[in-house]
Amino acid sequence: MSLRTSAKRKRILRKAQRTETPGAVGLNLVPMIDIFTSLLIFLLLSSTAVQQIRTPKSLTLPLAATVQPPNDTGVLTVSTDGVTWQGTTVMSLEDAQATPGNILEPLKAQLMLSPLVAMQGAETAAGTQTRGEVNILADKAIPYALLKKIMATCGDAQFARISLSVNRRSINAVGNAGLGATP
Repeated sequence: MSLRTSAKRKRILRKAQRTETPGAVGLNLVPMIDIFTSLLIFLLLSSTAVQQIRTPKSLTLPLAATVQPPNDTGVLTVSTDGVTWQGTTVMSLEDAQATPGNILEPLKAQLMLSPLVAMQGAETAAGTQTRGEVNILADKAIPYALLKKIMATCGDAQFARISLSVNRRSINAVGNAGLGATP
């Protein structure tokens, strides 16, 4: 039996020597894992610092100098295609312009589906409820009279904060005239 185990042992050793190639370098995974971990942490931290609201291709936002980034809120889009709330078309642009008065009832009915939340802040009364914030993305070709109706409808639907989205332009490009200074 010792001859059998000895022959078997020699075969195993010869096979092991044949599989190893001289000059081959083994792959060290520890530094590679460290680099990928650092890369992952960098990408996670940098991706949360940027906030952008996706605008449809058919929409051209006006330019303005703004310092405040957009909040992650409900989005009301007003384009030449119509008025949409959170991606759902509510009414056409022609119907909105033809509606008499300041309140657009189909839009208000859609906005009222948003839940009420308790308002927080030092300047608010206790127990005050609101629907929160709404961000209006409007094409720069939309008439102000229609935007006024839409903002009035949002206010009537109990939205406490109404924001208009614009494309950011540098303050140097705007100059003092864009910031409300008199020449």
